[in-house]
Amino acid sequence: MAQADALSDSGRVDRLGVPLRDGALMSVAVSGTGPDLLLVHGWSAHAGFFDSIRTRLDQSFRVIAPDLRGHGQSAPGSAPLTIDQLADDMGVLAHALDLQDAVALGWSMGATVLWRHLAEHGSNRFSGLIVEDMSPRILNDHAWVLGMTNGLDAQSSKRATEIMRADWAAYASAFAPRMFARESLTRCGDIAAWAAREIAACDGAVMADLWTSMAAEDSRPFLTELKLPVRVIHGAMSEAYSPETSRFLVETLPDAELVTFTRSGHAPHLEEAERFADAVAEFARRVQPPGVHNPNNSEGSNP
Repeated sequence: MAQADALSDSGRVDRLGVPLRDGALMSVAVSGTGPDLLLVHGWSAHAGFFDSIRTRLDQSFRVIAPDLRGHGQSAPGSAPLTIDQLADDMGVLAHALDLQDAVALGWSMGATVLWRHLAEHGSNRFSGLIVEDMSPRILNDHAWVLGMTNGLDAQSSKRATEIMRADWAAYASAFAPRMFARESLTRCGDIAAWAAREIAACDGAVMADLWTSMAAEDSRPFLTELKLPVRVIHGAMSEAYSPETSRFLVETLPDAELVTFTRSGHAPHLEEAERFADAVAEFARRVQPPGVHNPNNSEGSNP
């Protein structure tokens, strides 16, 4: 992999390695030129899960899709496997690639990472945020029922991590299909099968550590402080989070709107890729500063 300072003048490379503070390299897919789009994947996924929309977006944007630590081609490294560490890694990436007025998209755990990054490092490099099917707190308790729709609480989350460590293959085979709406398993069968294979290739112990950290996160106190415009995207058939969770986000964030993908589950960017890419592009063009977009590439479809 090329180092971060070895980007070609064309602004287009397939993969580069961003050195992190512990010496590990973050593998990053970068393509296209134009205003910055940062795509942050979810737990047990990797940058390749965004390929279906990245190839639609990099005609007008510089699309940056990292493999988070412990995912894809990025090694776990020696740093703690926590959301806080992943958020710090985002800061290193933002500096290395000199992100400016970027729109960041966080899918599932990727949204948690971005919330933590923005809370700790500020939003100076960003002009907007897209949250794809995520709750600010995944655990449920007596006072919070908008976590995972399966009723996940602290006790059941702990049991899940024990299974991850003991038999990741079995856990992954049960988990992966639930990312998709049931009709998507037929309509997008090849993609669903590919996603299941990629998830199964993860290290169960690494995933358990990151899950434990994600389950401890509560982004609710930060939401009212976030001044960026936010587009909340929800899959109407999601088995992960309910419509009420997305409505909570829209009602709590100072500047937010909701877009629902009626044929999607937890992964609208895979299940309705063309419409999803249009939704990302339209939002980015609206919230990024005037003048950063080439007027010849300014057309886009409303979601």
